[in-house]
Amino acid sequence: MTNATEPREGERLLCTRNKRVDVYLLPGGRQYRVVAEMQDGVHHMRIMMLVNEPSLRIKEVTCEMPGVPDPVCLKALDCLESLVGRRVVHGLTRGLSQLGEEGCTHLVNLFHEACYNVTLAQAVNGRESLSAAFPGIDEAQTYKIFLWFKPDLINSCVRYAENGDFIRRTREAKVPAGAEKLKAVARRNYAEYKDVKN
Repeated sequence: MTNATEPREGERLLCTRNKRVDVYLLPGGRQYRVVAEMQDGVHHMRIMMLVNEPSLRIKEVTCEMPGVPDPVCLKALDCLESLVGRRVVHGLTRGLSQLGEEGCTHLVNLFHEACYNVTLAQAVNGRESLSAAFPGIDEAQTYKIFLWFKPDLINSCVRYAENGDFIRRTREAKVPAGAEKLKAVARRNYAEYKDVKN
């Protein structure tokens, strides 16, 4: 098997863009620090965010642009400030592409990556918490509880297809004793999520 990233005969590599997103859980377990960075031969940009747990409300967003093609790009440094106080939910980035002459498509793209990864980090944190609270909990049981909190995961991808095997197994799973009490918390959290989303 050939390496897809190696140039083939006659090809000439023109650019490479690297992105990295790191999400840290702060001491106390009530906030995430997100650092998203992008570099290519022309751009070098970084976004730092503080996001509350479990609400995923954005407490702080700062942007840095150590490398830009034109000094005028620096005018877009504050283009994400209006998102402070909002929650990381589906549709949050809708409308950012219309920032036009006041925005930066690269910062918007990097912000989207940061948001996607903070939701992934929350899932990792949730899995660790459930494993600690319910030793021996399996994947189907874990996702049954996750779906109480985020029912909109259903049909969000092929794995979570409503009529697919994984969701069927998840629905059939019996949660560990004591886990049912999380359902009320999930209902309350999801109601708040829907209020913010609409």
